[in-house]
Amino acid sequence: MEDDVKPDNAHIARVVIEDDEGEELEIVRHSLPYGDGHAEQGLFFIAYTKDLNIIDQMLEHMFGTTGDYIHDRLLHFTTAVNGGYYFAPSDELLAEIIDED
Repeated sequence: MEDDVKPDNAHIARVVIEDDEGEELEIVRHSLPYGDGHAEQGLFFIAYTKDLNIIDQMLEHMFGTTGDYIHDRLLHFTTAVNGGYYFAPSDELLAEIIDED
């Protein structure tokens, strides 16, 4: 859907973050649904990035805390129950840490 007709509260409108030059700040997304359709069900969502600020900006846009007070319409249909940040060091950093011992 083109930006000029996309609702401001559409999920994709809220989570596409651009830098000052208009370039999209990208993340790698990985999602895995769970459940059998009869009890608890949901989606494990993992985002990978070298810059946590990108994910923070996406969450701020989703929850409408960026000053425009528009929240992601997806939140009308989902409930986040948990979250966390995890650090996975590069091979180079691991080698550097090992060499320090």
